[in-house]
Amino acid sequence: MIAYFVYLTLRGFSFFINLLPEPICLWMGRQMGRFLYYLDGRHRKVAIQNLHQAFGQEKSGKELRAIAETTFRNLGMMAMEFFRIPKMKMEAYKRKVSVEGLDEALKILNQKKGALMLVGHFGNWELMGFMSKVIGHPALVIAKPVKQNRWVDRWITEIRKKAGLEIIPPQKASRGVIKALSQNHVVGILIDQRAKRSEGIWVDFFGKKAPTTPGLAVLALRTGAPVVPVFMIREGFEKHRLIIKEPLHLVNTGDIRKDVETNTALFNQTLEGMIRQYPDQWFWVHERWERKKGIRKKYLKYLKTGQGTSKMV
Repeated sequence: MIAYFVYLTLRGFSFFINLLPEPICLWMGRQMGRFLYYLDGRHRKVAIQNLHQAFGQEKSGKELRAIAETTFRNLGMMAMEFFRIPKMKMEAYKRKVSVEGLDEALKILNQKKGALMLVGHFGNWELMGFMSKVIGHPALVIAKPVKQNRWVDRWITEIRKKAGLEIIPPQKASRGVIKALSQNHVVGILIDQRAKRSEGIWVDFFGKKAPTTPGLAVLALRTGAPVVPVFMIREGFEKHRLIIKEPLHLVNTGDIRKDVETNTALFNQTLEGMIRQYPDQWFWVHERWERKKGIRKKYLKYLKTGQGTSKMV
């Protein structure tokens, strides 16, 4: 019953938010984020520890705390914008979001191989759900369910679908991605969350090994689809910029294990480069580096048999 009450509360809050002008909603979100920065000590500590790991040799403690607080404010505004997605028309989206690199993206899709999008929890990543309407091709993403609350999970999925985003469940990820690419669709794969010890590989991220999903590299090498980094950047208060970069040049020597590790390291370097440009827009509240290194049985199984990629995406 508690889970259902949480769902009803969120639905009610979403209804209320959509009655207000957007500037007021964003102001409320920013204040909520600032409040949570001081109230949520656990996540504040995680964010500052992560920032120290990334920039401890480059920035002062005061600068790191300022970045962490801005991160919380941005997350508060992002929540407000997410609640408003069902009511957002494409005309309003175009006024809100400028697109950089669209022509090159369309040229890539003319090759009829589809595309794999390297994406992360950056800026307001939920607004990237409108990608399908921007490029005129279906867009899919692999998303984990909200296991603690099936009502909230169903509601979040509905909001993403209204934006134009199709969801691929992790259990059938490999098959779903390959099918989508064969139909010249684009598929987004988030690479910046800490992978499970049994599934991730350890590659550099801000100078320290971080367990990272090899799924994007495995699927790119298996399908030949281009890997295109895509990021959503907040610019000021109400504006965003969707950046579609050129495809990455992947290494493919035929040594699958080495190639997967090399390309996964390249993906982390690409993400790190964007974070260095916009340090307050990444999801610092996630414990990215914590787990210890171990033998990844499922990863090694794929290297030997070519099976099990769905669990590595």
